[in-house]
Amino acid sequence: MATPARSLADQAYELLEGKLVTLDLPPGAQVSEGQLIDMTGLGRTPVREAIQRLAQQDMFIVLPRKGLVVTPVSRSNMLHILEARKPIERVIIYRASLNAKDDQRSEIAAIARKLTFSHESFLDFLKLDQELNILLDECAANPFATAAVTPLRSHCRRFFYGNSNQIQLSEAITAISKMARLIARRDYLGAQKASDAVMAVLERCVASVGR
Repeated sequence: MATPARSLADQAYELLEGKLVTLDLPPGAQVSEGQLIDMTGLGRTPVREAIQRLAQQDMFIVLPRKGLVVTPVSRSNMLHILEARKPIERVIIYRASLNAKDDQRSEIAAIARKLTFSHESFLDFLKLDQELNILLDECAANPFATAAVTPLRSHCRRFFYGNSNQIQLSEAITAISKMARLIARRDYLGAQKASDAVMAVLERCVASVGR
């Protein structure tokens, strides 16, 4: 089945979310709608829709008649984000473990293998982690869980990218790879426990920043 074409608003959202995560739009920066239109190369309406969506996800702060501020990143907020993310990920992991088709299980296992080679590159790790999340969402087929967890994942990726010089990847890579392999084997109970272990590793990484 062909993948539905993404709307211009979806394209604008993905472009801006990527720039927020990689700090091309750094925390605390003030920007205008016009600057974001130039940055994406898309029209006012799709960019405005993307801005509204990102503001609802607390990535932008809207200042009436003054523009936008990129929401600052804080360790305390990240711990709240991970607390909220944990039970939603368990739902997605459970459903993905049971529902994934054979070709999807092969893709999940392949990402698990690739992750083991991503220790040297934070960008490679974040890219593979995002690929895995998107694939698990497709397997789980619960749009409400996906809608709830997507902004939480964005906040996590932005925090880890911004603090990459203080975070050790090895433990997170090991935990995520193990979880992916269990999902590929249809071990839904083991995969849920592994998902909790991933969140625990991320919490430790967040707690270690700034110490």
